[in-house]
Amino acid sequence: MPSPSWRIIGRDVYWLSMPDYSTKFFENIWPIPGGVNYNAYLVADGSECLLIDSSKNVYAAEEFIGFLKQVTEPSRIRHIAVLHTEPDHSSLIGEVSNRVGNPVLYSTLRASAFMRSMFNVETRVVKDGDTIRVGGRRLRVIELPWIHWPDTMLLYLEDEGILFSSDAFGAFGALEKPVFDDETDFEQYMRNSKEYFATVVAAYRQMVLRALDKVGKLGLNLRIIAPAHGVVLRSRIPEITEALTSWCGLKSKRKITVIYGSMYGFTERLARHACSILKKRVEEVALHSSVESGVNSVLSDIVDSAGVLLITPTYEGNVFPPLSNIVELLRIKKMGVGKFAAVTVTKLWGGTAASQLSARLSEAGFEVSHVCEYVNYPGERDLTEYEKVLQGFLQKTLEKAE
Repeated sequence: MPSPSWRIIGRDVYWLSMPDYSTKFFENIWPIPGGVNYNAYLVADGSECLLIDSSKNVYAAEEFIGFLKQVTEPSRIRHIAVLHTEPDHSSLIGEVSNRVGNPVLYSTLRASAFMRSMFNVETRVVKDGDTIRVGGRRLRVIELPWIHWPDTMLLYLEDEGILFSSDAFGAFGALEKPVFDDETDFEQYMRNSKEYFATVVAAYRQMVLRALDKVGKLGLNLRIIAPAHGVVLRSRIPEITEALTSWCGLKSKRKITVIYGSMYGFTERLARHACSILKKRVEEVALHSSVESGVNSVLSDIVDSAGVLLITPTYEGNVFPPLSNIVELLRIKKMGVGKFAAVTVTKLWGGTAASQLSARLSEAGFEVSHVCEYVNYPGERDLTEYEKVLQGFLQKTLEKAE
């Protein structure tokens, strides 16, 4: 695994970049084959420093302090800011604080309670509009709860125009070295960012929209956004902000996502047949196996799809379990708002898969426009009718697409 590394991103402002390739599932749910990065930051002035966040405990406190010594003498750290208490950022703060001489720790009121409960650590409470001073430098506190925890704050370094954005503007992907947005494969970064949004942030998208609006109205001289995961942003902030705003609104493109389950290949064949029909009318059709596709990419495709077609065999009278798991995530995150869904079920005998799937998709916010059931693989006449069903589904979905 690449070692932590650091980089200067402003006058006496240091990015501490800690790659994690060993964690296979973010939040122990979302597959991250490319790993994830934990970003901490140091802001210095004269004899004192502010440390912003730390790392997940994939690194030991001793390792982290050894890393800090590459940048500064740890005794200079007189302040530590906890932007939110999720353990992938706060796990080391208690131990680090004890070893560098008990600096003042700052957090929101909710974060203070969480730090006490989880780590037996006390913090000084700050609130929206307060200032944290490091020597002669000022960092403005911006409280933005529910991105994606209820205790979140951002910090804005006034003299450099740097916004330390916590989990906002985050992305999956470990970094071999700290790089800016204009020094990386930007298309890959946007895929990583969209997957991070779809899996970790999507349920809180209305709060994120309010946060973006609040930050916009503050009139900040914003030069750099320094998030807790992913690359630091400087050149393409407007483009990334526009994309994040679109994702938060679940804005639909002329795009259909097809998700299928298949035990013996019959429903897979039907899914591929459906795709061939859909592609005659719409350029972008994303096809996903509920078993083989990563759930991150499935949810990411649904974010900007106008409609979703789900095709499932009946399994012991129910929806095919891997597909059922995806639908449950859609229900939890309410990712069907403003979108259409169609359901296709194959079976040899009874079951309630169609009604189950329709009900849960409705709970996810989808308008379920078409439901079809077939005994085994549909026959030739059935396939002719099915094409008409898909055409009707397309007509409805594309009317609302951009």
